Amino acid sequence: MIMENESNGSIDRNHGSYGVMIKKSVVIVLAAMTILICGWLILGLVSSLDIPSNKNDQFASEQKWRVDQRSDIDSCEKQIIKNQIDLKRANERQISGRAFQTQILALLIIVLQLILIVFVILIRRKPYS
Repeated sequence: MIMENESNGSIDRNHGSYGVMIKKSVVIVLAAMTILICGWLILGLVSSLDIPSNKNDQFASEQKWRVDQRSDIDSCEKQIIKNQIDLKRANERQISGRAFQTQILALLIIVLQLILIVFVILIRRKPYS
C-alpha cells in the first residue's frame, strides 16, 4: 500500500513538470507570435510615415505657388485648390502621427513580450520536498 502511494506521487510529480513544460512552451509560442505580428505591423506602417516632412511641406508650398501662377482659373478656384492641398497635407501629417504612435506601441509590446519570454525561461519549478 505504501509503495502504491509513493509511485502515484512520483507519477504526479512527473506529470506536473510536463504540465509546466507545456505551459512554458505555449507562453513562448504565443509571445513569439505576438512579436511577429507587431513586427509585421511596424514594417507595414513605415510607408505611412511622413519622414521628410520639411520636404513635403516645401512641395505643398510649390504646388500652391504654381496654382497662384495659373491664369486660366479664377481666384475662387485657386483658393479651393490651395485649400485642397492644405487639407491633403494635414491628413498626411495626421496619418503619419497615428502610424508613429502605433509603431511605438507595437515596439513596447515587443519589448514586454521579450521580457516575458526571458522570465518564463529563467523561472524554474520548486523541487518537491
